[in-house]
Amino acid sequence: MSNTIQWRFRHFDLYSAFEWHAMLSLRSRIFVVEQRCPYLDPDDKDPHCWHLEGFIQGQLIAGLRIAPPGTVYEEVCIGRVAVTPEKRGQSLGRELMVQSLTYAKDLWPSAGIRIGGQAYLEAFYHSLGFTTVKGPYLEDDIPHLEMLLK
Repeated sequence: MSNTIQWRFRHFDLYSAFEWHAMLSLRSRIFVVEQRCPYLDPDDKDPHCWHLEGFIQGQLIAGLRIAPPGTVYEEVCIGRVAVTPEKRGQSLGRELMVQSLTYAKDLWPSAGIRIGGQAYLEAFYHSLGFTTVKGPYLEDDIPHLEMLLK
């Protein structure tokens, strides 16, 4: 059995209902159930975003969204970063972020990238080139930091 990740990057408009359901299931599993944050994950930003997915043998194991400048922040925003619990500890989060930074810079080369990352991941995001510009602040009772990559 291969553990090779197949990456797929596409705009919201290109999802089938079945495919979007898989993405929302992944996000809900992480952000609503695991992190115990009862909030409405699908929002009015998703339809404007590009989404990156990682698959192993056809199974969705990672995903995130990239919001164009002006959608969340003045800059590009990477968010909803999720890796299934079974696949954590294998550097998939780093690979997911590296892939997303490449796509974001290709689409919007002159825009910075701003994120709202969980505070415990500050060193991880710093290792990708982000600097902390605000925080900590609470989002859904979880400490977050606003970070910027220019």
